[in-house]
Amino acid sequence: MRIDTNRFSSSARYAWRGRITAFHDRYQGRKDAPGLRARLVSPTHPDALLRDAADPYPELLTPHVLGIRASASRGADQLRSRLLHDERELCARIHAESVRVVTQYEVRQAPAPAALARYGELIGVWRAAAGVCRGRAAVLTHEANQRLAHYWAAVLTSLRPLPQEPFPMDHPHRLPGHIALDESWQHTDDWLRVDGGLWPAPVRGRTDHPVTRALAILDEQPVRGEAPGTPRGAATGPGWGHG
Repeated sequence: MRIDTNRFSSSARYAWRGRITAFHDRYQGRKDAPGLRARLVSPTHPDALLRDAADPYPELLTPHVLGIRASASRGADQLRSRLLHDERELCARIHAESVRVVTQYEVRQAPAPAALARYGELIGVWRAAAGVCRGRAAVLTHEANQRLAHYWAAVLTSLRPLPQEPFPMDHPHRLPGHIALDESWQHTDDWLRVDGGLWPAPVRGRTDHPVTRALAILDEQPVRGEAPGTPRGAATGPGWGHG
């Protein structure tokens, strides 16, 4: 039996690249530390932080932090664009079938379970592909946040002792520059409503688009074991149909 060494060499290269990146982030943290001392000695009080702001510590967003954030955001956008490109034929079929379902159910008032089942299968394929894409984008954000942790750990280590810890290192989501996927990644079905490209983003709540109306028809169908007329969203909980 021949062992495939490519898999192991690829993992080794990935681990080596991660170590090099971590070394660079720590080096940059030590380099930036002197210029951050004044801002870290008197940090913003937790009660004064803007909870809805893009970042609660805007004064600590150094060029290195902004670069990490931009890289992660660019990577997530590229993943989304690649998904829409790779699944363009599927998206076109979903658009066509959406019109067919809406015409059959709303215009002709003639339910067609077989057509709706085919449509549901297409939507299932789309949601599976979008879920994989979302998982990959989440990995990008996790890696970027790990880089931020290396950076800020080096900054604080270089400046200790400080009168108080400016932010908790044991809560990565509270580090300056913390990265998270935007809300659109929780509603990947909305990407199907975009005509002619990803940007500008579609307006949520739009009900005149055929995809929106067809998805509503699909979600209103009862599943096996439910009482007739029970909306699918009520049976499965919030979030159904949003990818």
